[in-house]
Amino acid sequence: MKKGIIIVILYGIILFIAYFFHEPLINWLNRSEPSQLPLMFLLAVLFGIIPVVPFSVFGALMGAKYGILIGAVINWTGSIGASAILFLFARFVFVKEFQKLITRFKKIKKFDDLINHNAFIAVLFSRMIPIIPPPVINIYSGLSSILFKTYILATAIGQIPGMIVYAFIGNQLFESFSHLLMGICIYLGFLIIVIPLYRRWRTC
Repeated sequence: MKKGIIIVILYGIILFIAYFFHEPLINWLNRSEPSQLPLMFLLAVLFGIIPVVPFSVFGALMGAKYGILIGAVINWTGSIGASAILFLFARFVFVKEFQKLITRFKKIKKFDDLINHNAFIAVLFSRMIPIIPPPVINIYSGLSSILFKTYILATAIGQIPGMIVYAFIGNQLFESFSHLLMGICIYLGFLIIVIPLYRRWRTC
């Protein structure tokens, strides 16, 4: 409950700042120079590791600034880069520190059971639907015995729908409310299909 209130407050602050600085923000979104792309890729990785700004907000901004395709590519590559860095840090650098940190999450036992059942499918489903926070997936995967190539492939595939949705929402937010609503409905339909598949896999 407390976590939900904090998230609502955080998004409220972001919306207030966006409204207060809406003119500079719109001007910045309208300037989609290719020269800024390296910085955007870097920021995507940074916000994936340290969510100073929620990644969903950043992902939507990329869609508004560069369009759905390029915005989704920025989101996707940034999220994969952040996932790879946290995995490698957990496995080789901050092992003891992350082991202490990860025990605070109550749902970690569930993810551990999923990893032991099938590591690739566990990471894949965890990326597609909000089972566990992404940083927890990244860190715990690094602490587990899952192979890096298995982890990164599952992450790359599983992140595709969400990263496209972030870019689509940001792009359509200023374009067409009907298209925005349609896109959200399509994503919800995707989740309606994926969640039963995930539950059936868990019971196998």
